[in-house]
Amino acid sequence: MAKKLAIIYGTGFGNTGLMAKAIEEGAKSAGLDVLIKKVEEASPADVEKVDAIAIGLATYKGAGMPTVIKYVEGLAKVHLKGKVGTAFGSYGWSGEGPLVVTKMLSGYGMNVIEPSLRIKRIPEEEGLEECRKLGKLLADKLMK
Repeated sequence: MAKKLAIIYGTGFGNTGLMAKAIEEGAKSAGLDVLIKKVEEASPADVEKVDAIAIGLATYKGAGMPTVIKYVEGLAKVHLKGKVGTAFGSYGWSGEGPLVVTKMLSGYGMNVIEPSLRIKRIPEEEGLEECRKLGKLLADKLMK
């Protein structure tokens, strides 16, 4: 049975959404089943039965998007210990959002891929390729 990845993301201008779709492409090409949802449509139940989680968010006022941070805080009650996790996102100036989420996921006992993938503004083809590589890396971590 294929391993499963949940990609949950929030996006302000669509840039983090482009990243999420490229991570999905990379993960699927490497054999993972992928659930991809915008944070507004996601619930903690979406990550209970998956093997890996990728949380995407834009940086907002030097921190993460409030909707995504609130979602990740809600994962404290879910058993995540030992699962693979990562954070990614687009940013305009500073890019702290994914770093904040990476710390939170580490605090839940996840095997976190660091550094988080951060791309300034609109991801060009080179950035989207980095996202696809992250999807494949998540698959590699799960296949071991």
